[in-house]
Amino acid sequence: MRIAIEALGIHYVGGGRTATLNLLEPLFALDTQSEYLVILSQREASLQTPAANVRQWIAPVRNRFAVRLWAQLVLPVALRGFDLTHFVKALGVFGVPTPSVVTMYDVTTLTYPDIFPLSEVWYWRYVQRLTLQSADRVIAISQATARDVARFYPAAGPKTCVIYPGIGPQFCRASPAAIADLRRRYRLPGEFVGYVGRLDRKKNLGMLFEAYALFRARSPHSDIKLVIAGEEYAKVRDNSLAATIQRLNLQEHVIFVGSLPDADVPVFFSAALIAVFPSLHEGFGLVAAEAMACGTPLVTSAAGGLIEVVEDAAEVVREPEAEAFADALLRVAEDGARRAELSRRGLERARQFQRTATAEATLKLYREIIGARQR
Repeated sequence: MRIAIEALGIHYVGGGRTATLNLLEPLFALDTQSEYLVILSQREASLQTPAANVRQWIAPVRNRFAVRLWAQLVLPVALRGFDLTHFVKALGVFGVPTPSVVTMYDVTTLTYPDIFPLSEVWYWRYVQRLTLQSADRVIAISQATARDVARFYPAAGPKTCVIYPGIGPQFCRASPAAIADLRRRYRLPGEFVGYVGRLDRKKNLGMLFEAYALFRARSPHSDIKLVIAGEEYAKVRDNSLAATIQRLNLQEHVIFVGSLPDADVPVFFSAALIAVFPSLHEGFGLVAAEAMACGTPLVTSAAGGLIEVVEDAAEVVREPEAEAFADALLRVAEDGARRAELSRRGLERARQFQRTATAEATLKLYREIIGARQR
């Protein structure tokens, strides 16, 4: 098989990058017979294979609008002779001369259109509809995303299947020495509630700050800090965060450490007393699964695919309101037995998301599509 994988833009830190690498690395290890062309914005060292059956093609432009134009102009010609094209980051190209698969992470832009630029909403409402109509198959990363695809893009519903993303093998409980080193490098407090993710309106951090202020006011553990790890997402920037922190007098209690290198994320989770994920909407919520894989008790919203991912292995807040989230934080922070139980359940639940299974299911889909076309 000759398979093209369009992965433009995965150099940006985030769940899309993590999920894509967690698919491609085991896929290339599993399938050493097929020929793969991976179309990227920059070279990825982890995708080099001993079998030498994977070639990386680096786009000559980096601007996210220019690179989409380049892909639309070039790929319909360049991919002649391939058996299949997989667009792993939802966006597609019209006119490719192969069967195509599109991976959909979420449809948050249409679920919460008020928090996104009008241009993004227009794209997802009209252009993405055509992209999915032209695709042979659509991969949804959760049942929740599959339902959203069927809701907003009815024509794509019948050709949508669910393949869960996988967790990287580095997500496990870190050693005491690694935790101590991380605390020293980032000057972390003794006990803290930890958040990992982008800083944008979808992540609902303003509500988290309100909940944390209530938690501090009600808890004898008022020395527990809130540590935020992530970078600002300019496309849906939340400009209210600094003002919220100042209004709540949390300047000395909320610590921003910036975006963490991949290797530091499992250690950060291992160091945290509790991990939090207050998002308004997620297609899957890979960060939540990664926190559970590290044995960290998790307090999360039930938004989108999150409840599907965590099941009973986390403290789930059904309504994304500060009062309810504060109550959940209090329950977990003040009950050591509850934390231990959530840690145990989280470790067990996280084992359901092995990235080898993701690769196997994806390869099976490739073979089904190519086999059907050849028949």
